[in-house]
Amino acid sequence: MAQTFQRLTLQDAITLALQHNKKLQIKSIENKVTTIRAEDIRQDKLPEVAFNSNVQVLDNLHQYEQGLGHPSTMYETPRFKYNFTIDAEIPLYTGGKLKYEEKKAHLDIEIQDLHYRKAERDVKMQLIAAYLHGLHLQQQKKLILEKMREDSLVIAQSEKLRQNGVVTNNDVLRTKLQLSNHQMLYYDLEKDLTILEHEVKILLALPEEVEMHIDTEGLFSDIPIVSVLEDLVAQARNNSESLHIAEKEAEQKELDKKLVHANVLPKVFAGGEYGYNYPNFMFFPPVEHLYRFGAVGISLKMPLSNLYKNKTKVNMANEQLKMAQLTVEEKEEQLRHEVFAAQKKLEEAIRKIGIAQQAIDQAKENYRIVRLKYSNQLSLITELIDADNAYLEAQSNLISLKINRQLKYYQLQYVLGRI
Repeated sequence: MAQTFQRLTLQDAITLALQHNKKLQIKSIENKVTTIRAEDIRQDKLPEVAFNSNVQVLDNLHQYEQGLGHPSTMYETPRFKYNFTIDAEIPLYTGGKLKYEEKKAHLDIEIQDLHYRKAERDVKMQLIAAYLHGLHLQQQKKLILEKMREDSLVIAQSEKLRQNGVVTNNDVLRTKLQLSNHQMLYYDLEKDLTILEHEVKILLALPEEVEMHIDTEGLFSDIPIVSVLEDLVAQARNNSESLHIAEKEAEQKELDKKLVHANVLPKVFAGGEYGYNYPNFMFFPPVEHLYRFGAVGISLKMPLSNLYKNKTKVNMANEQLKMAQLTVEEKEEQLRHEVFAAQKKLEEAIRKIGIAQQAIDQAKENYRIVRLKYSNQLSLITELIDADNAYLEAQSNLISLKINRQLKYYQLQYVLGRI
């Protein structure tokens, strides 16, 4: 039997999403890959060890004692040459390249962690928006259902008036048409709610056969007094993954600049080799003996050509660093604007609630008066339907504004990094 979630709360949905959401799983794998890459870079400090072996067929050795134009002296050599050697090399100093590469890898891990945290918050915000949309659809359905009951009462009233010869059959048809319109709207809302719940199921990575319905109870919360803009901006700066990612990428560009400067510095390696060789070429002519030989020492490599080749790379690194620093400044400005905009939108949404409530009171009173007049045949059915539509629109608008106010509150929390 397929698992069911008849009343899945927002918090339960968030818990499931953090465990199963496909985007978060991809981000988690990216984190692991970055960690493995950092470990691979750290291993560059370890000695390079190699085993070498080869077998060759040798020609006789010809030595020209008096120059190439004179006859040579031939010395017979063993027919085969082979060796088994192990050599090792470890970097002692590379101009800081290994150190800077390791720091860059560590920054990559931190950046991926920030990307993952941002992805988590994105999924949470998606679910919050989906649940608020679901609440909006459910409340609209409830409102339309009440209107359909009201339509039935008006139809019954119109039928009674028609039987008494007070109104025409056209009035009854108009009231029934009003009910039909509301029924179609109700079915549209049901369809939209079904699509929404399927979208939530995808976010939670639930199998298709799983039955799931959202529970929107308790989604409304108290809206605290909005703080001073500068305080909100400071909170957003502390919590913004995008800003911190830009800052760490600027740090990486600083390390890239140091890596470019390291191109002109000498590189020192310690190394050695040890193995068995045949024949012994340490003597002349070579003798048919296997010999064992080893050596250890230090090598120095000075890349002189980089003294003139590196200038272009330094210029490019400088420009990339400037670009990264400007990106940080741009992110700060963008973040400040996002906080400002989110704060203003929340304030506007709160103000509109009071206006909408007044509109409902006025539309309700107007509908009451027009219906009373219709009952006494002092108004037409068209006036009653218009008053009913105006009342419905005012009620629907208030529902939308309340949901929008809550959404704007959560969007501000998201910008501040609290979600």
